[in-house]
Amino acid sequence: MTTEVDSTALAVAVCRAVETSRSDGLIRDPFAAKLAEPGAGRFPSSWPARPEDASPLDQPALLAAVYIGLRTRFIDDVIASSAASQCVILGAGLDTRAYRLEWPVSATVFELDTPATLAYKERELAGVGPRAKRCALGVDLRHSDWTGELLGAGFDPEISTVWVIEGLFPYLDAAAQSAVLRGVVDLSAVESTVVIERAVPLTQGPDLDDKLEAFAAQTGMSIAEILARTNPPDPAELLRVAGWIAGNTGVDELQRRYSRILSLDPHATEPTGSAGRGGFVVAHFAAT
Repeated sequence: MTTEVDSTALAVAVCRAVETSRSDGLIRDPFAAKLAEPGAGRFPSSWPARPEDASPLDQPALLAAVYIGLRTRFIDDVIASSAASQCVILGAGLDTRAYRLEWPVSATVFELDTPATLAYKERELAGVGPRAKRCALGVDLRHSDWTGELLGAGFDPEISTVWVIEGLFPYLDAAAQSAVLRGVVDLSAVESTVVIERAVPLTQGPDLDDKLEAFAAQTGMSIAEILARTNPPDPAELLRVAGWIAGNTGVDELQRRYSRILSLDPHATEPTGSAGRGGFVVAHFAAT
């Protein structure tokens, strides 16, 4: 974390801005470009006319924008299909759903993330009114009593909630992931929904050490911290045991659903680029 804004949250905002710039964009986020301004010059600011000719430096960022477009649209659709009047976004980063989505009149959107990231977003979007009641909670989901903070901020565990866990689990160890899922289960009323982006488990192989060292260099984590992320819980299985109806959605399926291939090749027609992507779990807590 930086004292200003988390670099991962900034990169995701850049990706949403790039996706929004496309004539066929899967999302429309009019606030992403403003939030992404600190990344100007380091990342592409818009989708190029010929992505296949992008420089080697820009190609990874453009592919990331394609993936973030798929991810964001999928989660937007899950939220839109829910009748819940509460939404809780865990690890919200620079998420703008409270500002850009249509919400029921009585809806409340709770955003949980570090104080610095939330403060940056509020400063940059000063003067922009959210479309729902918005409650931002500066907490560290790895260590804090976030469920207590949420209840203290007015969250009502007696009414249905749509929970969003997007881009969070890769940064939590296995124990913290399980704790977050237990918190969701404990606070959820009947007819609640949760959408989760899975963490990708580390797999044994001849190149595991190289992957660990590369990821450590990229994230600043120690090897011990990374190894604590091995064998993460299966969110779908944990939720099923708790009485939820859970299903998995792979990245290949999203590419087909939204007619958007994870490639810079304009002629590509088959889903690709799913390696290293964990996919998603959507679960619903129905009345018995």
